[in-house]
Amino acid sequence: MDGLNATAWVQSSVEYRASALQAWRSARLSLPRALKDKKWTAALEQTGKFTKLPPAIIVDIDETVLDNSPGQARFLLEGNGRYDPGTWMKWTAEKRARAVPGSAEFLSEAAAKGVTVFYVTNRSAQEGPDTRDNLKAQSFPWKDQAAGDIGDVLLLSGEKPDWTSDKGTRRAIVARYYRILLLGGDDLNDFFPARLAPAERAAKAAAYEKWWGERWIILPNPMYGSWEDSLLGFDRKLTPAEVQARKLKALRRE
Repeated sequence: MDGLNATAWVQSSVEYRASALQAWRSARLSLPRALKDKKWTAALEQTGKFTKLPPAIIVDIDETVLDNSPGQARFLLEGNGRYDPGTWMKWTAEKRARAVPGSAEFLSEAAAKGVTVFYVTNRSAQEGPDTRDNLKAQSFPWKDQAAGDIGDVLLLSGEKPDWTSDKGTRRAIVARYYRILLLGGDDLNDFFPARLAPAERAAKAAAYEKWWGERWIILPNPMYGSWEDSLLGFDRKLTPAEVQARKLKALRRE
């Protein structure tokens, strides 16, 4: 039932829309400061001399700029609510995901100010053509050729040998050619490697709490995420009963 409640909230609540608009409004307020301060970066992977590099923003795609809640609904209606690769691939091939409220407007404004927008996603290379079409159809800014050897602005998992599900290598290659002003995502992995136990995730995030809503723009996603994998010990073979038991054990009752 938790997946049903989460998906219904995303699809029907004013609160979800307000949260998304609030996130992108925070980004809009930060952008002028980030452009002006040449020492400003949002990427932990950004090192060395970067003050003269052109500006860029990196965003995740799913539940950050594209709303896939209809795909989540399919998991609930056609299966047991768990992620199914086949069902997911059918959904992305349809290219019908809509823009998360406020995302396309903000990123288009940033692009008009000379900021290159990169989409760093764990969608597979096979999903690349349909993903490009979907982003363009939803009026997101696009460049067919970025600086250096990056390619276009869509960086997919597995597209190059070292582009694993850990997005750090892809953030690092963007940081080689651009000063990264903002990171946008719905999951800790969109900001730093977070395949960690819950306490370790919390401790690492605490060191950068001042960056939330300023350099790091996080979107609400109660439907899925690495927080759940962390809570379940990264064990995808647990039965529904075992999943429920672990979640109940993790509840704070004071």
